[in-house]
Amino acid sequence: MRYPSYLLMVFCLTSAASSGAATPSAATPLQREVLPDTVVPVHYDLTLTPDLEALTFRGKDVIAIAVSTSTRRISLNAVDLTLDHASVDGGKDAMVAIDRKRGRQTLTFDAPLSPGQHELAIEYHGKIGRATLGFFAMDYDGPDGPRRTLATNFEPAAARQMLPCWDEPGRKATFTIAIDAPKDRMAISNMPIAEVTALSSTRQRVRFMQTPKMSTYLLFVGVGDFERVHTTVDGTDLGVVVKRGDTGKATYALEQAAALLHYYNDYFGVPFPLPKLDLIAAPGKIQGGSMENWGAIFYSQEHLLFDPDSSTEDDRQLVFLVVAHEMAHQWFGDLVTMAWWGDLWLNEGFARWMQTFAADALHPEWETGLKAAAIFESGMEFDSIPSTHPVVQPVYTAAQAEQAFDSITYDKGAAIINMLNAYVGPDQFRDGVRRYMRAHAYGNTVDSDLWLLVQEAVGKPIDGIEHDFTRQVGVPLVRVTRTATGVRLTQARFASDPSTIANLPPQHWRLPLAIGPIGGPVPYLLLQGTAEVTQTPPVLVNAGRSAYARILYGADTLAELTARLDKLSAADQIGLLFDARELGFAGYAPASNLLELAVRLPAQANPVVWQRAIIILRSLDTRYSESPQRAAFRRFALRLLAPLAAQLGPVAAAGESANMTILRSELREERGRFGDAAVIAHARQLLDAGGGTAGEQRSALDIVAAEADAATFDALVARAAKSTDPLEKGHVFEALAGVQDPALARRMLGIALSDQVPAGMATSLLYTVAQSHPDLTWELIAPRLGEATLPLSQLERWYLAAFIAGGSADMRRIADLEAYEARNVPPEARKPFLAAVAHIRDNQRIAAQVLPEIDAWIAARKLAPVARR
Repeated sequence: MRYPSYLLMVFCLTSAASSGAATPSAATPLQREVLPDTVVPVHYDLTLTPDLEALTFRGKDVIAIAVSTSTRRISLNAVDLTLDHASVDGGKDAMVAIDRKRGRQTLTFDAPLSPGQHELAIEYHGKIGRATLGFFAMDYDGPDGPRRTLATNFEPAAARQMLPCWDEPGRKATFTIAIDAPKDRMAISNMPIAEVTALSSTRQRVRFMQTPKMSTYLLFVGVGDFERVHTTVDGTDLGVVVKRGDTGKATYALEQAAALLHYYNDYFGVPFPLPKLDLIAAPGKIQGGSMENWGAIFYSQEHLLFDPDSSTEDDRQLVFLVVAHEMAHQWFGDLVTMAWWGDLWLNEGFARWMQTFAADALHPEWETGLKAAAIFESGMEFDSIPSTHPVVQPVYTAAQAEQAFDSITYDKGAAIINMLNAYVGPDQFRDGVRRYMRAHAYGNTVDSDLWLLVQEAVGKPIDGIEHDFTRQVGVPLVRVTRTATGVRLTQARFASDPSTIANLPPQHWRLPLAIGPIGGPVPYLLLQGTAEVTQTPPVLVNAGRSAYARILYGADTLAELTARLDKLSAADQIGLLFDARELGFAGYAPASNLLELAVRLPAQANPVVWQRAIIILRSLDTRYSESPQRAAFRRFALRLLAPLAAQLGPVAAAGESANMTILRSELREERGRFGDAAVIAHARQLLDAGGGTAGEQRSALDIVAAEADAATFDALVARAAKSTDPLEKGHVFEALAGVQDPALARRMLGIALSDQVPAGMATSLLYTVAQSHPDLTWELIAPRLGEATLPLSQLERWYLAAFIAGGSADMRRIADLEAYEARNVPPEARKPFLAAVAHIRDNQRIAAQVLPEIDAWIAARKLAPVARR
């Protein structure tokens, strides 16, 4: 889809049992739920007539079909559509049978259709929804009054909510789209406008050029009070489309998209194949974050808009990354599409990796590849719980396809690609990708189609390595033990709770590891099982952190590396911190190893390293309830961060890096979170007085909202209500969702589900509140998830239930979750709840066993960090 923002937090979804093996449940069909191939689409000619006020629409779908075997029946996908007339070649109307469970309607004709090409004409009507999936409306307050945008968001299987079709990625066809729209509104689709025909004094029919062969989920139709800014890049008309008045916020995205389009044309070796490419901003958020419709990418507003007056450096980099992600899909996913959803990682893992690779090429000063450690870490975290699944996973139904968009697909997929790119070299890897694009343009593939061509280009066993990591679940654990001449490496499997894999057979991966001395050459070893490495200590294993693995050093080797932490590269410092946290939480090593590393981290360390260290401190803090132990941890954290704060200073130095600016804002926010009275007072003063940079204002807003009392909360809600800019309004509500006071969090939960917030924001706001208040959020939101009027899709409701419950450390929540599941969720859609249960168990175990160890270490240190080198 998509570039998940809040979905980065969604649990790993699975069809597995506790072993992590990918086996369908007894209720799951063993065959893919696909339409018969006796009749397939060749071309769709679709005319839509929406009623923007009534939120209904009529459609006429004329489909050129190819019939391979004589039949009286045609089955196609259609959900919540009423077929008024359906005929073939101008004959009698068919009888219509509806299969709601499978999202199908079957047409039965009086006489059999002969083999060959025919014309199927369907007239139908349906409703325009409020949840941002399918065909929906998004309302906002413009400077001149209320405005309404109509748009679509179809991945993976929601095109069937707008038109009768073969809604499967492998059923590619060409499309001609026409939409009847008000004359004072702009209509947009995948292709440029072919003609405009007046229908009345106020309405017109906008017909678009025919598309190339493409999958249904990549269709887009939009109608709104839009403006477009554009340029030409390598012969392509490149535009950014925004709501009226926002063209000043489109300039940055257009500049970056122009650079990316030229870069991708070269990288993929195939020029962008459509005559135009539009990047379209929603007046709010859409499900999944953003969506890579071919030639008409649809973005949540914060993923595309950059306001020179109020956007931050963090916003700048986020816009680039999401634009880069979705534009990479124009080749990887749109031009070449996976044959079925089981290979979704070909789309999402590649785009997740490519956003980073492109950023390093076009903006090396951001060090995005270093920041991507957090993406790969997310994949490992979700791959370490009992409910993990293979990257290439079995998908049988549309509901299971919806659940395939998870951290394993995105983040583990990206980590595997990053590992392979580093192992074979970027030039050779790119050559393989170019061969793949040329060989499969406009077609459908499985993952081996890519890796065999990459292997052919590089001459290394890429297909076997990829197979080990995509067909096998789990994270490799490499134990490093000292020998007389160096170290012994032993491979096993890592788990967040080792008891869950204690009785499973041993696993091995062909794992490309860079190993060498600190600062020295780091040749690769392809580890499978056990290996002896001759090397003078200290030995750095997985140098540069390109391998997808956890490294468990013996106590002596880790102590040597910890003592030389300031000599390690930034990537290796981050790797040691993340491994220490996860190994400590899981019980493979003392949890205090993390704190030993943290206190030795130099204040002069790379700002990205400190950003990750701050994230780790925040994640520890969220595991505490209000208690003397949390207060002690926060005092320790403030002491730890004090030298860094002193070095950075309160304002930006002339010519400092963008990452230093971001770090200063993050440091300020975390010091506020940890109770620094001076930081909180300064934030209140700055927010009241105005002034400062955009980053300073945003961090002040976040600090003040988090620490808000009732009067401050009311003032911020009023500030949001006065704004007619959905982007500004969203920033205020996002800050308020971080409020720490439980009574105010209770109020925020009600606001999140109201029409006070920008369209599509409810889900992300609920996620944010639940991070600090999981049990309160469950108590208030779980009973409401069945309400039909909520602007949430069914999938969002299930994700929310699983995420909210999974943040708790209360074992009673497992019973609550299972009861909710039994009442509301069909068996084929219960995958998220397995992961939620695993997280609850881990949270409880960490609270009972790990936090006391951390508390004891802090108490013994008397809050005094060791001297820095």
